[in-house]
Amino acid sequence: MIDETEKSTNNGGSPRTLPLPLGRDSDSEPDGKLEIHRPFDESDLDGEAVRVIRRLSANGHAAYLVGGCVRDLLFGLRPKDFDVVTSAHPPEIRKLFRNCRIIGRRFRLAHVYFREKVIEVATFRAESMLGDEGELLIRDDNVFGTAKQDAWRRDLTINALLYDVERQTIVDYVGGVEDAENRVIRVIGDPQVRLREDPIRMLRAIRLAARLDAKVEPSTWDAIVEHRHDVLQAAAPRIGEDLLRMFRGGAMAPAFDLLHASGMLEVVLPELHAHLQRELARGSDEELQAMRHTLRQADLYAHEGRQLSQAVQLGVLLSPVLLARPAGESGSDEAQLLTERFRPIAQRLAISKRESERLRQVLRAVKRLAPRPGRRRRRALGALMRRHYFADALDLFELMADATGQYVEEARLWRRRYEEEYPNGPPEPPRRRKRTRRSRREHGEKGARTG
Repeated sequence: MIDETEKSTNNGGSPRTLPLPLGRDSDSEPDGKLEIHRPFDESDLDGEAVRVIRRLSANGHAAYLVGGCVRDLLFGLRPKDFDVVTSAHPPEIRKLFRNCRIIGRRFRLAHVYFREKVIEVATFRAESMLGDEGELLIRDDNVFGTAKQDAWRRDLTINALLYDVERQTIVDYVGGVEDAENRVIRVIGDPQVRLREDPIRMLRAIRLAARLDAKVEPSTWDAIVEHRHDVLQAAAPRIGEDLLRMFRGGAMAPAFDLLHASGMLEVVLPELHAHLQRELARGSDEELQAMRHTLRQADLYAHEGRQLSQAVQLGVLLSPVLLARPAGESGSDEAQLLTERFRPIAQRLAISKRESERLRQVLRAVKRLAPRPGRRRRRALGALMRRHYFADALDLFELMADATGQYVEEARLWRRRYEEEYPNGPPEPPRRRKRTRRSRREHGEKGARTG
Protein backbone atom coordinates (compact mmCIF):
# COMPACT_ATOMS: atom_id res chain seq x y z
CA MET A 1 0.00 0.00 0.00
CA ILE A 2 1.30 3.45 -0.80
CA ASP A 3 1.89 5.22 2.50
CA GLU A 4 2.72 8.73 3.66
CA THR A 5 6.50 8.22 3.40
CA GLU A 6 8.03 10.46 0.75
CA LYS A 7 11.34 10.20 -1.05
CA SER A 8 12.99 13.30 -2.45
CA THR A 9 12.66 13.88 -6.17
CA ASN A 10 14.25 16.23 -8.69
CA ASN A 11 12.60 16.78 -12.07
CA GLY A 12 11.57 13.20 -12.54
CA GLY A 13 14.12 11.59 -10.22
CA SER A 14 13.41 8.89 -7.65
CA PRO A 15 9.68 8.34 -7.15
CA ARG A 16 8.08 9.46 -3.93
CA THR A 17 5.17 7.47 -2.57
CA LEU A 18 1.89 9.26 -1.99
CA PRO A 19 -1.41 8.22 -0.36
CA LEU A 20 -4.25 7.29 -2.69
CA PRO A 21 -7.69 8.10 -1.26
CA LEU A 22 -9.49 4.81 -1.88
CA GLY A 23 -12.54 3.49 -0.05
CA ARG A 24 -15.46 5.90 0.19
CA ASP A 25 -13.89 8.32 -2.30
CA SER A 26 -13.88 5.69 -5.05
CA ASP A 27 -16.86 4.59 -7.11
CA SER A 28 -17.01 1.39 -9.15
CA GLU A 29 -19.46 1.01 -12.02
CA PRO A 30 -20.82 -2.23 -13.57
CA ASP A 31 -18.58 -1.90 -16.65
CA GLY A 32 -15.47 -2.08 -14.46
CA LYS A 33 -14.94 1.67 -14.43
CA LEU A 34 -13.42 2.91 -11.17
CA GLU A 35 -13.48 6.62 -10.34
CA ILE A 36 -11.20 7.88 -7.59
CA HIS A 37 -11.30 11.44 -6.32
CA ARG A 38 -7.67 12.56 -6.39
CA PRO A 39 -7.04 16.31 -6.60
CA PHE A 40 -3.65 17.24 -8.03
CA ASP A 41 -2.26 20.67 -7.32
CA GLU A 42 -3.09 23.05 -10.17
CA SER A 43 0.56 24.11 -10.35
CA ASP A 44 1.52 20.50 -11.14
CA LEU A 45 -0.68 20.48 -14.26
CA ASP A 46 0.22 21.96 -17.62
CA GLY A 47 -1.81 25.10 -18.23
CA GLU A 48 -2.02 24.68 -22.01
CA ALA A 49 -3.13 21.04 -21.70
CA VAL A 50 -5.86 22.11 -19.27
CA ARG A 51 -6.97 24.83 -21.73
CA VAL A 52 -7.20 22.25 -24.53
CA ILE A 53 -9.29 19.93 -22.35
CA ARG A 54 -11.67 22.71 -21.29
CA ARG A 55 -12.27 23.87 -24.86
CA LEU A 56 -13.00 20.30 -25.98
CA SER A 57 -15.34 19.79 -23.02
CA ALA A 58 -17.13 23.09 -23.68
CA ASN A 59 -17.89 21.87 -27.21
CA GLY A 60 -19.49 18.61 -26.05
CA HIS A 61 -16.49 16.26 -26.20
CA ALA A 62 -15.14 14.08 -23.42
CA ALA A 63 -11.48 14.93 -22.74
CA TYR A 64 -8.91 13.77 -20.20
CA LEU A 65 -5.24 13.84 -19.36
CA VAL A 66 -3.91 10.39 -20.11
CA GLY A 67 -0.96 8.03 -19.86
CA GLY A 68 2.45 8.88 -18.52
CA CYS A 69 1.55 12.27 -17.09
CA VAL A 70 -1.21 10.77 -14.89
CA ARG A 71 1.14 7.95 -13.86
CA ASP A 72 3.93 10.36 -12.92
CA LEU A 73 1.59 12.66 -11.00
CA LEU A 74 0.31 9.65 -9.09
CA PHE A 75 3.86 8.67 -8.13
CA GLY A 76 4.79 12.22 -7.17
CA LEU A 77 7.02 12.80 -10.18
CA ARG A 78 7.06 15.82 -12.46
CA PRO A 79 5.73 14.81 -15.91
CA LYS A 80 7.79 15.75 -18.92
CA ASP A 81 4.80 15.81 -21.30
CA PHE A 82 1.05 16.14 -20.86
CA ASP A 83 -1.03 14.22 -23.39
CA VAL A 84 -4.75 14.58 -23.96
CA VAL A 85 -7.28 11.97 -25.11
CA THR A 86 -10.75 12.85 -26.34
CA SER A 87 -13.91 11.61 -28.02
CA ALA A 88 -13.43 14.25 -30.75
CA HIS A 89 -12.08 13.00 -34.09
CA PRO A 90 -9.04 14.70 -35.64
CA PRO A 91 -11.03 16.95 -38.05
CA GLU A 92 -13.23 18.07 -35.14
CA ILE A 93 -10.17 18.91 -33.07
CA ARG A 94 -8.70 20.92 -35.93
CA LYS A 95 -11.90 22.98 -36.24
CA LEU A 96 -11.64 24.01 -32.58
CA PHE A 97 -7.98 25.03 -32.67
CA ARG A 98 -6.49 27.23 -35.37
CA ASN A 99 -3.04 26.33 -34.03
CA CYS A 100 -3.60 22.63 -34.78
CA ARG A 101 -2.05 20.21 -37.25
CA ILE A 102 -3.02 16.60 -37.97
CA ILE A 103 -0.03 14.26 -38.19
CA GLY A 104 0.66 10.56 -38.67
CA ARG A 105 -0.53 7.78 -40.95
CA ARG A 106 -0.55 4.64 -38.86
CA PHE A 107 -1.67 6.66 -35.83
CA ARG A 108 -3.40 9.97 -36.64
CA LEU A 109 -2.91 12.59 -33.94
CA ALA A 110 -3.67 16.27 -33.49
CA HIS A 111 -0.83 18.53 -32.40
CA VAL A 112 -1.98 21.79 -30.82
CA TYR A 113 0.87 24.30 -31.01
CA PHE A 114 1.63 26.90 -28.38
CA ARG A 115 4.54 29.29 -28.25
CA GLU A 116 6.99 26.96 -26.52
CA LYS A 117 5.32 23.55 -26.58
CA VAL A 118 3.06 21.15 -28.40
CA ILE A 119 0.11 19.39 -26.77
CA GLU A 120 -0.61 16.00 -28.33
CA VAL A 121 -4.31 15.19 -28.61
CA ALA A 122 -5.43 11.66 -29.54
CA THR A 123 -8.90 10.32 -30.24
CA PHE A 124 -10.20 7.34 -28.22
CA ARG A 125 -9.15 4.19 -30.05
CA ALA A 126 -10.36 0.61 -30.10
CA GLU A 127 -8.43 -2.62 -30.70
CA SER A 128 -6.25 -2.36 -33.77
CA MET A 129 -6.00 -4.35 -36.96
CA LEU A 130 -3.22 -6.94 -36.68
CA GLY A 131 -0.73 -7.88 -39.36
CA ASP A 132 -0.87 -10.81 -41.75
CA GLU A 133 -2.35 -14.12 -40.70
CA GLY A 134 -0.33 -15.60 -37.86
CA GLU A 135 1.44 -12.29 -37.21
CA LEU A 136 0.65 -10.30 -34.06
CA LEU A 137 2.63 -7.14 -34.86
CA ILE A 138 0.26 -4.17 -35.18
CA ARG A 139 0.30 -2.60 -38.67
CA ASP A 140 -2.71 -0.26 -38.42
CA ASP A 141 -3.79 1.65 -35.30
CA ASN A 142 -6.46 4.04 -36.51
CA VAL A 143 -9.71 2.45 -35.27
CA PHE A 144 -11.67 4.93 -33.16
CA GLY A 145 -13.54 3.76 -30.06
CA THR A 146 -14.69 4.64 -26.54
CA ALA A 147 -12.80 5.68 -23.40
CA LYS A 148 -12.98 2.12 -22.07
CA GLN A 149 -11.75 0.62 -25.34
CA ASP A 150 -8.94 3.18 -25.44
CA ALA A 151 -7.80 2.23 -21.93
CA TRP A 152 -7.85 -1.50 -22.71
CA ARG A 153 -5.77 -1.13 -25.87
CA ARG A 154 -2.89 0.59 -24.04
CA ASP A 155 0.25 -1.23 -22.95
CA LEU A 156 0.52 -1.22 -19.14
CA THR A 157 -2.15 -0.80 -16.47
CA ILE A 158 -0.38 2.17 -14.88
CA ASN A 159 -0.23 3.88 -18.31
CA ALA A 160 -3.97 3.53 -18.96
CA LEU A 161 -5.29 5.92 -16.31
CA LEU A 162 -7.40 8.95 -17.30
CA TYR A 163 -7.65 12.15 -15.28
CA ASP A 164 -10.78 14.30 -15.34
CA VAL A 165 -9.47 17.82 -14.74
CA GLU A 166 -12.80 19.41 -13.81
CA ARG A 167 -13.94 16.65 -11.43
CA GLN A 168 -10.39 16.01 -10.14
CA THR A 169 -10.97 12.31 -10.59
CA ILE A 170 -8.85 9.41 -11.82
CA VAL A 171 -10.79 7.12 -14.17
CA ASP A 172 -9.49 3.53 -14.10
CA TYR A 173 -10.80 0.72 -16.31
CA VAL A 174 -7.87 -1.70 -15.96
CA GLY A 175 -6.79 -1.85 -12.31
CA GLY A 176 -3.96 0.61 -12.78
CA VAL A 177 -4.50 2.38 -9.47
CA GLU A 178 -4.17 -0.85 -7.50
CA ASP A 179 -1.01 -1.76 -9.42
CA ALA A 180 0.39 1.71 -8.71
CA GLU A 181 -0.32 1.20 -5.01
CA ASN A 182 1.50 -2.12 -5.04
CA ARG A 183 4.26 -0.92 -7.40
CA VAL A 184 3.53 -3.59 -9.99
CA ILE A 185 4.25 -3.38 -13.73
CA ARG A 186 1.53 -5.38 -15.50
CA VAL A 187 0.64 -5.69 -19.17
CA ILE A 188 -3.04 -5.18 -20.00
CA GLY A 189 -4.53 -8.41 -21.29
CA ASP A 190 -2.51 -11.50 -22.22
CA PRO A 191 1.23 -10.65 -22.10
CA GLN A 192 2.00 -13.41 -24.61
CA VAL A 193 -0.11 -11.53 -27.15
CA ARG A 194 0.23 -7.88 -26.15
CA LEU A 195 4.03 -7.84 -26.00
CA ARG A 196 4.26 -9.33 -29.49
CA GLU A 197 1.79 -6.77 -30.87
CA ASP A 198 4.32 -4.05 -30.05
CA PRO A 199 7.64 -5.54 -28.86
CA ILE A 200 8.91 -2.16 -27.65
CA ARG A 201 6.55 -2.64 -24.70
CA MET A 202 9.12 -5.06 -23.26
CA LEU A 203 11.76 -2.33 -23.02
CA ARG A 204 9.16 0.08 -21.67
CA ALA A 205 8.13 -2.33 -18.91
CA ILE A 206 11.76 -2.76 -17.87
CA ARG A 207 12.42 0.99 -17.95
CA LEU A 208 9.39 1.84 -15.83
CA ALA A 209 10.05 -0.97 -13.35
CA ALA A 210 13.52 0.51 -12.79
CA ARG A 211 12.39 4.13 -12.68
CA LEU A 212 9.44 3.54 -10.32
CA ASP A 213 11.21 0.97 -8.13
CA ALA A 214 8.47 -1.51 -9.09
CA LYS A 215 8.29 -5.25 -9.73
CA VAL A 216 7.34 -6.76 -13.06
CA GLU A 217 4.33 -9.05 -12.59
CA PRO A 218 5.36 -12.75 -13.10
CA SER A 219 3.37 -13.53 -16.26
CA THR A 220 4.57 -10.27 -17.83
CA TRP A 221 8.18 -11.09 -16.91
CA ASP A 222 7.91 -14.63 -18.29
CA ALA A 223 6.58 -13.26 -21.60
CA ILE A 224 9.45 -10.74 -21.81
CA VAL A 225 11.99 -13.52 -21.30
CA GLU A 226 10.29 -15.80 -23.84
CA HIS A 227 9.76 -13.22 -26.57
CA ARG A 228 12.76 -10.94 -25.99
CA HIS A 229 14.13 -11.57 -29.50
CA ASP A 230 10.95 -10.09 -30.99
CA VAL A 231 12.10 -6.64 -29.90
CA LEU A 232 14.27 -6.51 -33.04
CA GLN A 233 11.04 -6.44 -35.08
CA ALA A 234 10.43 -2.94 -33.74
CA ALA A 235 11.80 0.03 -35.66
CA ALA A 236 15.48 0.60 -34.85
CA PRO A 237 14.99 4.26 -33.81
CA ARG A 238 12.39 3.19 -31.24
CA ILE A 239 14.78 0.62 -29.75
CA GLY A 240 17.60 3.13 -29.45
CA GLU A 241 15.33 5.84 -28.07
CA ASP A 242 13.79 3.62 -25.38
CA LEU A 243 17.19 2.30 -24.36
CA LEU A 244 18.65 5.78 -23.90
CA ARG A 245 15.53 7.04 -22.12
CA MET A 246 16.55 4.79 -19.24
CA PHE A 247 19.33 7.29 -18.49
CA ARG A 248 16.95 10.23 -18.26
CA GLY A 249 14.91 8.70 -15.47
CA GLY A 250 17.95 8.32 -13.22
CA ALA A 251 17.49 4.55 -12.99
CA MET A 252 19.89 3.13 -15.56
CA ALA A 253 21.66 0.86 -13.04
CA PRO A 254 18.53 -1.09 -12.02
CA ALA A 255 17.37 -1.07 -15.66
CA PHE A 256 20.69 -2.63 -16.69
CA ASP A 257 20.23 -5.40 -14.09
CA LEU A 258 16.74 -6.11 -15.47
CA LEU A 259 18.03 -6.11 -19.05
CA HIS A 260 20.74 -8.55 -18.01
CA ALA A 261 18.45 -10.83 -15.99
CA SER A 262 15.78 -11.02 -18.70
CA GLY A 263 18.24 -11.76 -21.52
CA MET A 264 17.23 -8.54 -23.27
CA LEU A 265 20.79 -7.19 -23.05
CA GLU A 266 21.98 -10.03 -25.27
CA VAL A 267 19.40 -9.01 -27.87
CA VAL A 268 19.83 -5.23 -28.01
CA LEU A 269 23.55 -5.03 -27.12
CA PRO A 270 25.02 -8.47 -27.89
CA GLU A 271 28.54 -7.02 -28.06
CA LEU A 272 28.38 -5.79 -24.46
CA HIS A 273 26.76 -9.03 -23.30
CA ALA A 274 29.48 -11.11 -24.99
CA HIS A 275 32.23 -8.96 -23.47
CA LEU A 276 30.83 -9.35 -19.95
CA GLN A 277 30.27 -13.08 -20.43
CA ARG A 278 33.90 -13.58 -21.53
CA GLU A 279 35.11 -11.92 -18.36
CA LEU A 280 32.75 -13.98 -16.20
CA ALA A 281 33.91 -17.16 -17.93
CA ARG A 282 37.45 -16.27 -16.86
CA GLY A 283 36.24 -16.15 -13.27
CA SER A 284 36.21 -12.35 -13.00
CA ASP A 285 33.17 -10.17 -12.39
CA GLU A 286 35.23 -6.96 -12.26
CA GLU A 287 33.89 -5.71 -15.62
CA LEU A 288 30.29 -6.35 -14.57
CA GLN A 289 30.75 -4.61 -11.22
CA ALA A 290 32.56 -1.72 -12.88
CA MET A 291 29.64 -1.32 -15.28
CA ARG A 292 27.18 -1.24 -12.38
CA HIS A 293 29.28 1.32 -10.48
CA THR A 294 29.48 3.54 -13.56
CA LEU A 295 25.74 3.34 -14.20
CA ARG A 296 24.98 4.12 -10.56
CA GLN A 297 27.18 7.19 -10.87
CA ALA A 298 25.31 8.22 -14.03
CA ASP A 299 22.05 7.86 -12.09
CA LEU A 300 23.46 10.05 -9.32
CA TYR A 301 24.33 12.70 -11.90
CA ALA A 302 20.75 12.54 -13.21
CA HIS A 303 19.31 13.05 -9.72
CA GLU A 304 21.63 16.02 -9.27
CA GLY A 305 20.20 17.56 -12.43
CA ARG A 306 23.29 16.99 -14.60
CA GLN A 307 22.25 16.18 -18.14
CA LEU A 308 24.45 13.81 -20.10
CA SER A 309 24.56 14.03 -23.88
CA GLN A 310 23.73 11.06 -26.06
CA ALA A 311 27.43 10.58 -26.81
CA VAL A 312 28.19 10.34 -23.08
CA GLN A 313 25.29 7.95 -22.49
CA LEU A 314 26.51 5.70 -25.28
CA GLY A 315 30.05 5.99 -23.96
CA VAL A 316 28.97 4.82 -20.51
CA LEU A 317 27.27 1.75 -21.98
CA LEU A 318 29.75 0.87 -24.69
CA SER A 319 33.22 1.98 -23.59
CA PRO A 320 34.04 -1.51 -22.17
CA VAL A 321 33.48 -2.91 -25.68
CA LEU A 322 34.78 -0.08 -27.83
CA LEU A 323 37.93 0.66 -25.83
CA ALA A 324 38.96 -2.94 -25.17
CA ARG A 325 42.08 -4.04 -27.04
CA PRO A 326 42.23 -7.82 -27.39
CA ALA A 327 45.48 -9.61 -28.13
CA GLY A 328 46.49 -9.39 -31.76
CA GLU A 329 45.03 -5.90 -32.36
CA SER A 330 47.81 -3.86 -30.79
CA GLY A 331 48.91 -2.50 -34.15
CA SER A 332 45.43 -1.63 -35.41
CA ASP A 333 44.46 1.93 -36.13
CA GLU A 334 42.50 3.10 -33.08
CA ALA A 335 40.02 5.27 -34.96
CA GLN A 336 39.30 2.54 -37.51
CA LEU A 337 38.91 -0.04 -34.76
CA LEU A 338 36.36 2.11 -32.95
CA THR A 339 34.43 2.68 -36.17
CA GLU A 340 34.32 -1.02 -37.07
CA ARG A 341 33.21 -2.07 -33.60
CA PHE A 342 30.49 0.55 -33.37
CA ARG A 343 29.06 0.10 -36.89
CA PRO A 344 26.73 -2.89 -36.13
CA ILE A 345 25.56 -1.24 -32.90
CA ALA A 346 24.79 2.02 -34.70
CA GLN A 347 22.75 0.14 -37.32
CA ARG A 348 20.81 -1.84 -34.71
CA LEU A 349 19.94 1.27 -32.66
CA ALA A 350 19.69 3.72 -35.59
CA ILE A 351 22.46 5.97 -34.26
CA SER A 352 23.20 8.70 -36.80
CA LYS A 353 26.58 9.13 -38.48
CA ARG A 354 26.95 12.45 -36.70
CA GLU A 355 26.41 10.89 -33.26
CA SER A 356 28.66 7.96 -34.16
CA GLU A 357 31.48 10.33 -35.06
CA ARG A 358 30.86 12.33 -31.88
CA LEU A 359 31.15 9.17 -29.78
CA ARG A 360 34.39 8.20 -31.51
CA GLN A 361 35.85 11.64 -30.81
CA VAL A 362 34.74 11.57 -27.18
CA LEU A 363 36.18 8.12 -26.46
CA ARG A 364 39.53 8.97 -28.04
CA ALA A 365 39.66 12.21 -26.03
CA VAL A 366 38.89 10.37 -22.78
CA LYS A 367 41.91 8.13 -23.31
CA ARG A 368 44.09 11.22 -23.70
CA LEU A 369 42.83 12.77 -20.46
CA ALA A 370 44.17 9.92 -18.32
CA PRO A 371 47.75 10.70 -17.21
CA ARG A 372 50.60 8.70 -18.72
CA PRO A 373 54.17 8.77 -17.40
CA GLY A 374 56.64 10.60 -19.60
CA ARG A 375 54.05 11.97 -22.01
CA ARG A 376 54.30 15.57 -23.19
CA ARG A 377 50.85 16.89 -22.49
CA ARG A 378 50.33 20.53 -21.77
CA ARG A 379 50.33 22.05 -25.28
CA ALA A 380 48.58 19.13 -27.01
CA LEU A 381 45.93 18.78 -24.33
CA GLY A 382 45.41 22.52 -24.24
CA ALA A 383 44.45 22.25 -27.91
CA LEU A 384 42.18 19.31 -27.09
CA MET A 385 40.31 21.47 -24.59
CA ARG A 386 39.30 23.81 -27.42
CA ARG A 387 37.57 21.02 -29.33
CA HIS A 388 33.79 21.23 -29.44
CA TYR A 389 33.45 17.67 -28.11
CA PHE A 390 35.74 18.22 -25.11
CA ALA A 391 32.84 18.99 -22.72
CA ASP A 392 31.33 15.56 -23.43
CA ALA A 393 34.72 13.88 -23.04
CA LEU A 394 35.24 15.60 -19.70
CA ASP A 395 31.78 14.55 -18.50
CA LEU A 396 32.53 10.93 -19.35
CA PHE A 397 36.05 11.05 -17.87
CA GLU A 398 34.74 12.63 -14.66
CA LEU A 399 31.91 10.11 -14.40
CA MET A 400 34.29 7.17 -14.80
CA ALA A 401 36.69 8.68 -12.27
CA ASP A 402 33.93 9.13 -9.69
CA ALA A 403 32.70 5.58 -10.30
CA THR A 404 36.09 3.85 -10.09
CA GLY A 405 38.01 6.16 -7.77
CA GLN A 406 40.83 6.42 -10.34
CA TYR A 407 42.08 9.76 -11.67
CA VAL A 408 39.66 11.71 -9.47
CA GLU A 409 42.13 14.53 -8.83
CA GLU A 410 43.02 14.65 -12.53
CA ALA A 411 39.34 14.96 -13.41
CA ARG A 412 38.84 17.79 -10.90
CA LEU A 413 41.90 19.59 -12.27
CA TRP A 414 40.58 19.36 -15.82
CA ARG A 415 37.17 20.60 -14.68
CA ARG A 416 38.70 23.65 -13.01
CA ARG A 417 40.87 24.43 -16.01
CA TYR A 418 37.98 24.07 -18.42
CA GLU A 419 35.59 26.27 -16.41
CA GLU A 420 38.28 28.93 -16.06
CA GLU A 421 38.95 28.86 -19.80
CA TYR A 422 35.28 28.72 -20.84
CA PRO A 423 33.16 30.25 -18.06
CA ASN A 424 30.21 30.72 -20.46
CA GLY A 425 30.12 27.12 -21.66
CA PRO A 426 31.80 25.12 -24.41
CA PRO A 427 32.97 26.75 -27.66
CA GLU A 428 30.70 26.65 -30.67
CA PRO A 429 31.28 23.67 -33.00
CA PRO A 430 32.78 24.58 -36.37
CA ARG A 431 30.26 25.26 -39.11
CA ARG A 432 30.63 23.17 -42.22
CA ARG A 433 30.82 25.33 -45.33
CA LYS A 434 28.28 24.49 -47.99
CA ARG A 435 29.86 23.97 -51.36
CA THR A 436 28.03 25.67 -54.20
CA ARG A 437 27.19 23.88 -57.43
CA ARG A 438 29.84 25.92 -59.20
CA SER A 439 32.57 25.07 -56.67
CA ARG A 440 31.69 21.38 -56.90
CA ARG A 441 31.90 21.52 -60.70
CA GLU A 442 35.23 23.32 -60.60
CA HIS A 443 36.54 20.84 -58.05
CA GLY A 444 35.52 17.98 -60.30
CA GLU A 445 37.19 19.54 -63.31
CA LYS A 446 40.37 20.09 -61.33
CA GLY A 447 40.32 16.50 -60.14
CA ALA A 448 39.82 15.31 -63.72
CA ARG A 449 42.84 17.36 -64.92
CA THR A 450 45.09 16.15 -62.14
CA GLY A 451 43.84 12.58 -62.23
